[in-house]
Amino acid sequence: MTTSTNSPFDNVSHDLGDALILRPLKPGHAKALGAAMAAIPPWSVVNWSAPSIAASLQREVPALQRFEVLQDGRLAGIVAIQHPFLHGPYLQLFCVLPEFQGRGLGCRLLRWMEDEARKGGARQLWLCVSTFNTRAEALYRRFGFESVGVLDKLAIDESDEIFMRKRLF
Repeated sequence: MTTSTNSPFDNVSHDLGDALILRPLKPGHAKALGAAMAAIPPWSVVNWSAPSIAASLQREVPALQRFEVLQDGRLAGIVAIQHPFLHGPYLQLFCVLPEFQGRGLGCRLLRWMEDEARKGGARQLWLCVSTFNTRAEALYRRFGFESVGVLDKLAIDESDEIFMRKRLF
């Protein structure tokens, strides 16, 4: 169940059932998320520091909604959606913390994104994934995303970014 108006990705709480909640990122949680994310790939691979991540999570960006992910009342990750983008939303940030991985949360969050996008009449979903982040890429491909281009050496010289899309039409 989602508590929102009729606009996709409303900056309100979204109840996905089974004690999985998305709610607008609380400023106090940016520091904790920054520290957790800095310790895990892909952020650890690109050497992004905890303070830098925390600062970016608090920076105002037009058309970007950041949702903290809560599982059973515990902070489990973050999802940031830029909408509008190219006839659909762009998954700008997606993180499920390690202790919550392997439980199907990633698929449930992607399904929520798709449901919200369809509600708004979107034609596709968008995201980028680093070529070294093979586990995330596999999840996105299983969910129906396809490569549409490669952005070479975007984040670091040792890796490329795969620009991906899932068609909804």
